[in-house]
Amino acid sequence: MDRRVFLRALPVLSAVSAGALSSTACAGLTYLAPVGTAGRLTVRAADVPHDGALLQRPDMAHPIWVRPDAAGVPTALLLRCTHRGCQPDPVGDRLVCPCHGSEFDTSGAVLSGPAETALTRYPVEIEGDRWTVVATGLDR
Repeated sequence: MDRRVFLRALPVLSAVSAGALSSTACAGLTYLAPVGTAGRLTVRAADVPHDGALLQRPDMAHPIWVRPDAAGVPTALLLRCTHRGCQPDPVGDRLVCPCHGSEFDTSGAVLSGPAETALTRYPVEIEGDRWTVVATGLDR
């Protein structure tokens, strides 16, 4: 499903269910509609596949990629390249920016430029079967 189509449909989808709803992203990743505000995004851990999911709300300019590591501990990264603001795509064990080729590892660190700064990383609170990304100061 195209990201713009998904975002236009998100208010309707959110009204249907307060839980996480998913659709497939172009790159094969899952988009999840988190519960909460842009600053506190909550999803069920079971809804996040091993290759991660993109959290997106209509009030967010860029999605947040949430992915559990090998031990099941989640990492949350804002998918906004620190070079020019394009959206990097998860590709295997890295994130690749389609605009100028910057590459980041799954913790957000720069592997190759032109980006010189790591991706924004947010803490994730774990409570029972729920993960809450604490995205205070989220770039809109």
